[in-house]
Amino acid sequence: MKFRKFVLCVMALLIFAGASFAAESAKPLKLGLLAKLNMTAGDYHRFMAANVTGGAMNIFSNSAKFEKGGHTGNTLVMFYDSLIALQLGLDAGEIDEASLPETIGEYIMNMNDGKYAISCVVRTMTTSLAMGFKKDDEASLALRNKINDALLAMKADGTLAVLVNKYILEPGVDELEPVKFEKYENVKENIKVAVTGDLPPIDYIAADGTPAGFNTAVLAEIAKRAKINIELINIDSGARAAALASGRADMVFWFQAFKGVKTQPDIPGGVILSEPYFDYTEYLHLVKK
Repeated sequence: MKFRKFVLCVMALLIFAGASFAAESAKPLKLGLLAKLNMTAGDYHRFMAANVTGGAMNIFSNSAKFEKGGHTGNTLVMFYDSLIALQLGLDAGEIDEASLPETIGEYIMNMNDGKYAISCVVRTMTTSLAMGFKKDDEASLALRNKINDALLAMKADGTLAVLVNKYILEPGVDELEPVKFEKYENVKENIKVAVTGDLPPIDYIAADGTPAGFNTAVLAEIAKRAKINIELINIDSGARAAALASGRADMVFWFQAFKGVKTQPDIPGGVILSEPYFDYTEYLHLVKK
């Protein structure tokens, strides 16, 4: 009788443990990303499932299959309006993983030594960074053409590659200091450029509030070649399109453009892009240790 009770107890424990494991496995992995301007989190699920080769497995680490309601398998995407909010969400346990472009993920790891670990590295479609301008505006299109000419020349003579290597591939402390802009006395109008600081070390805000890093270095080189004066404006990443529409900014660093798709998650109506100036394909999924 005692042996039978023992066996029944063991079986009950195993059943309970199995049920607990199944319940835990059924919980969606909460994945945090920087918000896209042209899609909700659920829309972004559907976009990735439909467009990424191999299905959403290529971007969501614990995905099984696409389902409605903002889920891809057992993964739930949550959008955050800024990189700081995304980090706070990870620290507070609101999300299980934070998905960031490789360069940005490595920067966060280096700046928070020992705080985060890499859950996985995922490869997705090529994503390009470009500058945004107001669409259907004559002055804005003329500025875009001038910027494109400078960017194409920088690509052709290797200057852009040098800046990518200096600020992104092999960044150092000095490279993240504010970049100086030349002033042209015979140019009356300043070009107002909005930067966010939400993609360090690509788009970076120094400790004193001054924009620095790769975007600023690219912009300084463009200004020198195009002979334009630059006025920098700090904005939140979620205000990028509004800054253009309202006239607060003449151009915005940055917008993300996925190659080979019609609907762009990060590019709302009324925005037209420059030539791309940086590409990436890999994302790091960070977890808190």
